[in-house]
Amino acid sequence: MKITRKELYDLVWSEPMTTVSKRFGLSDNGLRKHCKSMNIPTPPAGYWAKLKFGKLTKIIPLPKESDAKKQSTDLREVDPSEMKEVELTPVIDRYKERELQIRIGDTSAFIVPEVLYAKDPVIIDTKEKFRQDSDNGYLKKSPYKNKIGPTLDIYVSEKCLDRALSIFSTIINALRFRCHNIKIANSKTYAVIDGEEMQINITERKKQDPNSENPRSSYYHIFSGELHFNIFDDYNRISYTYKDTIHTKIEDKIISIIADLEIRAEKIKEERIEAEQRRIIREKEELERKKFEEKRKAELKEFKSLFTMAERLHKTNILRQYISTYEEFINKQGEMDEEIAGEIRWAKEKADWLDPFISKKDQYMDNYDKDEIIQPECPKKNTWDSPSYSSSHGPSFWSSPFRKWR
Repeated sequence: MKITRKELYDLVWSEPMTTVSKRFGLSDNGLRKHCKSMNIPTPPAGYWAKLKFGKLTKIIPLPKESDAKKQSTDLREVDPSEMKEVELTPVIDRYKERELQIRIGDTSAFIVPEVLYAKDPVIIDTKEKFRQDSDNGYLKKSPYKNKIGPTLDIYVSEKCLDRALSIFSTIINALRFRCHNIKIANSKTYAVIDGEEMQINITERKKQDPNSENPRSSYYHIFSGELHFNIFDDYNRISYTYKDTIHTKIEDKIISIIADLEIRAEKIKEERIEAEQRRIIREKEELERKKFEEKRKAELKEFKSLFTMAERLHKTNILRQYISTYEEFINKQGEMDEEIAGEIRWAKEKADWLDPFISKKDQYMDNYDKDEIIQPECPKKNTWDSPSYSSSHGPSFWSSPFRKWR
């Protein structure tokens, strides 16, 4: 379909370029080439984000037709059913998005002043401590006599002190402007964002002194004037440094630093929450495993008890069967008398003592382990190293049913 210059201009200023380009099956860059060939201005970077947050935006008017090389172009609108769903959702750069959010708001708190105005007590204390630690006698002369409180983590030369304090002061103000804070503990400085603490400091790079006798020796190092703002992420054991470069200074990167700290804090919190969830899952799984193990042991114990009682009952029935057979044999032999009848009554009482359903009390046997008693004895070795199953108890009343025991 043929689309006029004015129609294409209206399209690219009504929707993002990525949306319009998909409609015509083009890449973002391909659509821009069409616009360039027809002298159609396109929205600048950040235009749609500013519009989203209700910020003032400027629409570039369409130049006169006489300035354009082409007045129309052929673009085929793609049928949505023909479009292949192969393009993945682009990864959002959280750092850039956060920077943009900060930049479209009030940025006065992110501007480093050219002259240090030491109003914050922590800035004053840091400068006073630097005076006391300095070898410069002039710097030591200070009317500030109060007790020095916690100081910022700064390692710079005297020449760069005010600049470093101005940067740190601005970062502190910017953090507070964003509803964050700082913390000083154990001579270290931390940015506190949503409860997450990240160590920060400012250092000055050292370089070899070209005028020293031994330029290669690390002992002859001098301050270079190049400042570094360092972020230490103790949770992930990584760090990042914002440096002075030929083209930019740390003063130009305050918004980037704050955005970096905020995103790092969010990621740390996310990782901490995920780690806590994994810990809860592990503890739950461990608790379930322990419960299962306890249940398994309880089941085994219960089964052993069941089997033991069944075995005891089985042995009791064997014992009663032997007593009954013994009694029947004695009666057939006609040898039953009061003594034998007493022995049989004694045996029946012992069977009732062993029976798990009766467990009759016995004055003499109650101290013995019933299950240990009914276990068969292990065979003993004779002199020929062969097992012997002969009883060590010798003949008794119950082992000789064929004759009366005297």
